[in-house]
Amino acid sequence: VSISAMASYKPKAVLLTGGAGFIASNVCIHLVQKHPDILFVVYDKIDYCSNIKNLSPVFRMKNFEFVKGDILSADLVNFAISKFRIDTIYHFAAQTHVDNSFGNSLTFTSNNVLGTHTLLECWRSNKEQVKRFIHVSTDEVYGENKVSTNIRKMDQKDGASAFEESKSMLLPTNPYAASKAAAELMVTAYMHSFQLPAIITRGNNVYGPRQYPEKLVPKFLFRMEKGMKLCVHGKGTPR
Repeated sequence: VSISAMASYKPKAVLLTGGAGFIASNVCIHLVQKHPDILFVVYDKIDYCSNIKNLSPVFRMKNFEFVKGDILSADLVNFAISKFRIDTIYHFAAQTHVDNSFGNSLTFTSNNVLGTHTLLECWRSNKEQVKRFIHVSTDEVYGENKVSTNIRKMDQKDGASAFEESKSMLLPTNPYAASKAAAELMVTAYMHSFQLPAIITRGNNVYGPRQYPEKLVPKFLFRMEKGMKLCVHGKGTPR
């Protein structure tokens, strides 16, 4: 999702929220190493699922900076934007574990919805300076609607995916997904109301280096190494 006819520009200073987490740290390392002429600033409060060591490959590079802070702190976010002359924001920061959202859902609303809203207000205070806002969301927002269940089906004639973004609906089925959908809607509202130059991404299941072991792949690998049982929800059969 993006605003049409967004002016092209060359980023000079990029802020990555939640940059010490799994996905963001991998993105950050790739960008810092590939673009030595661009400054990358990681903004992260270092929650239980993030780790400053995830950024060790780039920590001493000249085009990398780290700020420890919460996205709910508008003053600190605005300070970082001003100090480093940020012109691009990658918003990764979020609570992401579905199981945790069943037990402590208010934390997800606070971090994912209010946190995103706070960041959007920070953009609005610096909109002449910040040229692009990339909001990292999730395919979980689709839920179990008929369109999302057909994503893997392929057209027999030309191999095209049956999934159509324009016909999809946001039908989240858990508090985590609902908080990410709500955050998306807030971003979309700012795009239309305040001409926020935003791009929204919806990633599918991701796994790899630096992933916190609460997630399926690293958790199952760990349990298999220990000879432990692999537990699934219910009977493990599709609904």
